[in-house]
Amino acid sequence: MNRVIAQGAEAILKKNDFLTKERIKKSYRIPELDIKLRKKRTRSEANLLREASRIGIAAPKVLDQTDFTIKMEFIAGSRVKEALNKDNCNQIAEKIGSTIATLHNYNIIHGDLTTSNMILKSTNKTDEQFELQLFLIDFGLGFFSHKTEDKAIDLYLLREALESTHFDIMEETWNAVLKSYRKGYKDSDKVIKTLSAIEKRGRYKKR
Repeated sequence: MNRVIAQGAEAILKKNDFLTKERIKKSYRIPELDIKLRKKRTRSEANLLREASRIGIAAPKVLDQTDFTIKMEFIAGSRVKEALNKDNCNQIAEKIGSTIATLHNYNIIHGDLTTSNMILKSTNKTDEQFELQLFLIDFGLGFFSHKTEDKAIDLYLLREALESTHFDIMEETWNAVLKSYRKGYKDSDKVIKTLSAIEKRGRYKKR
């Protein structure tokens, strides 16, 4: 039996042995436009999930898809938001940075990079060893783009999330993310330079 586990502005999440994400009807939109948008966004998210898996990103596998619904693998694990701490922040940050680098190498923009959309899961590497995997979830705001600014905004959103929810370990975590990102993404210097400009704009707006 499907059980509702979350409901946002755009979609309802239901859990069984799998996860179902259903984009909900918006009564304030013209019906024809609403149908068109929900179809487009459902198709886009499913494509991004498939592409992320294809390039080696740990992400939920798409099991089925209709016009407004994606049936996908349920990832059982801990959200980074709850799991991140002083003892593990460097290890987890390295995984975050390398994961974002892989996305950006293939021009995938996640669009909502927060620690709530990252899940840690232990998987058996051998009979005696475990590997900690970082899964990215919720590509609902994602898209494809080669633009440096779009990639910088991805990082900006992550930095903002770290600052608001992990302030005590933010600097250490962020520096480790950037170090790993630089190793993995060929044009990281351009993105980080653009990120600095975005941060300056953000500080100016807050005055």
